[in-house]
Amino acid sequence: MKKTITLVVALGLSACGAFAAATAFDTAANYVNVWSTTPANLGSGFGAWSISANNNLLPPYAGTYLDQTSYNNSGSVLDAGYSWGTYANGTGPSGELGSLNMVRPFMTGGGTSSLLNQTFSVGIGSGGVGGASSSLSINIGTAFSLSYAGGGPDNMTLSVDGGAANPLAVNFANLGAGLKIALTVTGPLNSLSEGYSLEFSPFFGGPTILTVNGTFDSSSFNTSSFTFVDYNTSNNGYVNDLSITNVPEPSSMVLLGLSGLTTLLAIRRRK
Repeated sequence: MKKTITLVVALGLSACGAFAAATAFDTAANYVNVWSTTPANLGSGFGAWSISANNNLLPPYAGTYLDQTSYNNSGSVLDAGYSWGTYANGTGPSGELGSLNMVRPFMTGGGTSSLLNQTFSVGIGSGGVGGASSSLSINIGTAFSLSYAGGGPDNMTLSVDGGAANPLAVNFANLGAGLKIALTVTGPLNSLSEGYSLEFSPFFGGPTILTVNGTFDSSSFNTSSFTFVDYNTSNNGYVNDLSITNVPEPSSMVLLGLSGLTTLLAIRRRK
């Protein structure tokens, strides 16, 4: 009996592992000594970085760097000792505000550009946002925008399909400690009501903070890129571990279960 249980569990892990294989992955630790506003396209499965510093006054008040310290809470998303850091805290003589935009397109092919039956995840953290004209935001394509703004209610907000920004039960304590944000898209592709699931959890592991399920208009809005925006924050922002993984389709899970059951019955008959 012990051999039967071991065989069935091994089959299940093997199949699930295949579904969870990363189709795209990159981490800040890949960029030691080579990070800049025009970095190399490292990692795998993503398009090239596009990074722009706006209202970058002299001395520079908006930019990016490779962080490896615990300065201003950067340790919230360190992986292998590094994270991508951002800063944008300058005000020009006419009141211009600094901002830093980091964009990474998803590659086409295999459904990656649409995230169909895939999960995109990223780690983000913050050392402090600041007043009413300050925010940290991430956009996934044109369909999803997540933002934490300063000077108001202590909630992250979510906008879907360019609609109203609705508050979420995710606060600065969660952001400051390091958040892992994961978006799964389930289909039907190119429809008015494509399904999605958005999960927030601690970057270093722990119970899920919040899961949001809903639909979006994938015929008009896309999920084909990642953007991180640091807008006039009082302290630094942090990003790490961009990943796209496949997830099992329901039909595949049913087949997997039937396969395991058939194997178990066959072994029992032989005994």
